[in-house]
Amino acid sequence: MKRPYIIAHMVSSIDGRSTPENWPNKSKMAGVFEGVAKKIKVDAWLVGRTTMQEFCSHKAHRLGRPYRTIGYTDFVGAHKGRLYCVGVDPTGKTRWDKNMVTTEHVILVLTHRVSTPFLRHLRDKQVSYIFAGEREVNLEVAMRKLYDLFGIRTVRVDGGGATWGKFLKASLIDEISHVALPVADGSMGTNTIFDVEEGHSSRRAKVLKLLSVKRLPGDCVWMRYRVKN
Repeated sequence: MKRPYIIAHMVSSIDGRSTPENWPNKSKMAGVFEGVAKKIKVDAWLVGRTTMQEFCSHKAHRLGRPYRTIGYTDFVGAHKGRLYCVGVDPTGKTRWDKNMVTTEHVILVLTHRVSTPFLRHLRDKQVSYIFAGEREVNLEVAMRKLYDLFGIRTVRVDGGGATWGKFLKASLIDEISHVALPVADGSMGTNTIFDVEEGHSSRRAKVLKLLSVKRLPGDCVWMRYRVKN
């Protein structure tokens, strides 16, 4: 089965921390992240539910009663563009005023834990959604559906650390785009760019091949790697 080419795009301190709470000039992180992201040509970008919340409605949407006529089948909302924003929302916590984020049509990755009123809400707003698991999201299934239903050939995974970690564990990352900022954090217990599990396990670490290194303004370094799956 075919799936998109997947690029994990991330910004961190030189020690891999991705939460800039105690960094000087931390507002620059978003600018560097977005500036580099624009240089990576993709059909869709993907984030986890927490990050997706930044793009959702901030209004109170009442979902109403269960709908027996709505089944747990994939739904492709009306849209004209070919660029997509994909959000992983296993239990249906996001709310929407429209089915676009800037120029990208919204697609949600769901599980069967979502309610039928939530599905009705998405259909009313023409937000597309796909099912990829009963209780937990199966990322491989989700990627195949993005390829088949929407013609998505390249996906940029924008994080955060738990999302990047899940893609890494599932061996679904083809390339890593990593911008290292000139910051040494050293905080223990904070988010890193790959949060998979505590301690060592039987899972093998991924071996990377360096594709390019570029120095950016502000002493940042942009590195691109191919993942040897």
